Parts: sequence; structure tokens; C-alpha cells
Amino acid sequence: MSAAIEHSELKTEGQASPFLTVRDLLLLRTAVGGATRADLQRDVAPLLASRISGLEFRRSAELALSTLAGALLTTESKGRLTITDKGRQVAETSFAASRVFPTTWSDAKISLLLSALAASDTPSIRKAIGRPEGLAALVVQHHFGKMTARVLSPADLRSDLAIIALERAFGNKIKTGLGKGSGLPAKAGRLLAGQLFRSPREIASDGKLIIQLACEVTGAREGTAPALELAILRGLLVPKDESARTQPSRPQRAAPPKRVPRAPTPKPANDRLPLDETQPRTLPQVVSPPDMPEFCQAVVEAARPVAEGWPGNQKAFISLVWKAIRNARPDWGLSEIAFKGMLAEAHRSGRLELATADLKDGRDLKSLEDSKILYKNTVWHFVRVQD
Repeated sequence: MSAAIEHSELKTEGQASPFLTVRDLLLLRTAVGGATRADLQRDVAPLLASRISGLEFRRSAELALSTLAGALLTTESKGRLTITDKGRQVAETSFAASRVFPTTWSDAKISLLLSALAASDTPSIRKAIGRPEGLAALVVQHHFGKMTARVLSPADLRSDLAIIALERAFGNKIKTGLGKGSGLPAKAGRLLAGQLFRSPREIASDGKLIIQLACEVTGAREGTAPALELAILRGLLVPKDESARTQPSRPQRAAPPKRVPRAPTPKPANDRLPLDETQPRTLPQVVSPPDMPEFCQAVVEAARPVAEGWPGNQKAFISLVWKAIRNARPDWGLSEIAFKGMLAEAHRSGRLELATADLKDGRDLKSLEDSKILYKNTVWHFVRVQD
């Protein structure tokens, strides 16, 4: 078992994985001076914050630490983790981007940045990494396939980006005439380079153009050196779908047994339907709300039979009209509230006329109560029927 764990940890230069796992980060952090669990939480957890919660990190870290200890790569004494000679050999083989193995966590992160950007470990590159403009330039150069042996100036990089934008637009047919010293105006170059954003835009200066492109490439929230560094390091980690695949699968719950359908209950001899129930079932009606002209015509037709009064002043209780509409047009799917709302709108638009009751006569108080519609400080009770 220990040999198998050691084999999974040891990564030669030809077999190095492009992604880092929690175990890789813990091994590297322990190798640069040792660490307590609090140190690991402070230094390593932020790199994984966008992928797992703090609780999930602690669980993954404990599992990884036990694996490292089982492979004899680390030891623990009085709460402090220390790398073994064997573990240091594994770490030096796995993280060999720098000329010298890092001695501090800051140097280790620089080593990871150099590896992520395929950059050389030179004093000028290290100095550039500490500045947002330099780090952003390296990000953009690496993303668009430019050499990262040195950091290009914002103007040179803007010219290169403009050519890339033109090549993408014209099928890589632009070969000469727009390179360095071609005389392409800076504003025109920035306008062309701005087409490389997911949402093309125009940027005011070369420096802002490079930094904003780097932020989009890495997913950084702001264009500062720490934010870009954090985004680059997070990009080195195992993708979410990849990490989910490496987790041991949990045993799935057994599916509940299927219920055996019971035989149909026999019908009594005097049932109107035959036992085989071959008669077609009535399909549910499709709800289709009416338009306003159709609605008003149906309301008038429903109000005429129940209207009261003398010729020229016939009125029907709204509650009686609602009952008639509900029974005659179930396909409309109207509720009483919707029906009264459409009545109020029809009255407002002049298609129907509503009337209010004289509450002094006190007749049929229930119908009055069921019929009322509150509209602009007025209470309507009747639908007026025109002759």
C-alpha cells in the first residue's frame, strides 16, 4: 500500500501532471520550512476557496496528510509537519520550474507562476512578476502564444495583439506590413486589440488594455498583482469535474422495490360501464383565456336572462353573471377574481357598463356582497344590459 501511494506521488519531469491536487500543494508547503495545520489553512486554503469550502478543505487536507505520512514523505511532531528526505526528493522532482528549490512559501508561489506561464527563472522575469503590468504582460503573452523569455513593453504587445486580431478576422492571411515599426497608430492598434475581449471594447491606454485582457484570461477580479497571482495559481489546480472523478464513489442507495399493480376491482353487475371499460375517456379541456371582445359578448349574453328592471334600465347581478360564465365557459379557466378584473377593464375601456346598487332598499344582501367590485373608490354590483 505504501509503495502504491509513493508511486502516485512521485512525478518525473516527463510524467508531471499539468494540474495540482490538494496533496501536491500540502507537500510543497511542508517542504519549504515545515508547517503547522494553521499554516496550511492560511497559505493553501485560499488557493482552493473558489472550488471547495473551508470544511471540505480541512477534510481533504487531513486525508492528504495521512496519505503523505503513509508514504513516508512527511512526519509530524508536536503538531508540526516536516518533510522527510524522501519527501523532499519527490518535491524537488515535481516542482522543478526554478533554478533552485524554493526555501519560502513566497518563492514556492513564484516557482508555480513561472511554471504556469512557461517563463524562464531570470531576475528580470522575477521583477516583472511583482508588478501588475509585468505579470499581466506575461499572462497575455503566454495566452496568445508569444514567447515568455522576456516581458514585452505595452506598446509592443499592443501591436502584436492587433496583428492577432486581424489574423483572426481575415483567416490568418495577414503576414507583413503591420509588425513593429509599421506605423500603425496606437489608437487604431488598441481598437483592433480590443476585439480580442469576449465583449469587444475600446481601452484608453496600452497598460489598461494589457491588464484588463489578463484579468479576463485568468478570471481575476481586479488588476492588482496579488489578484492576478491568485487567479493564475487557482488555474493550476485540478478542475472541478476532474477532482470529482478522483473522489471515491459513494455507495448508492438501493432503489425501492417496484410496487406490483393490483388487479382492478370488479365492477358491480348493475354498473353502467362494461367491465373492460372500452369507452373512451374524456380528455381534459385545454385552457384558452378569451380576448376582450369575446369576453364582453359572452357577458352580455349571460346577463340578459338574469337581468331585472324595466326596459332601458335592465341590470344583472355580477355574481349571477359569473355563475353563468363559469358553467358555460370552463375552457376559459377564469377564476372569480380574474373574471371581475376583466369586467372592470371592460368597463374602463367602454366596452361594457357596470352599475352600482342603491343600498337603501336592502334587497338580496348576499347577491350584493358576492357581486361587488371595488374600482377607483366605487363599488360596482351590476352589469347593465342595453336593449
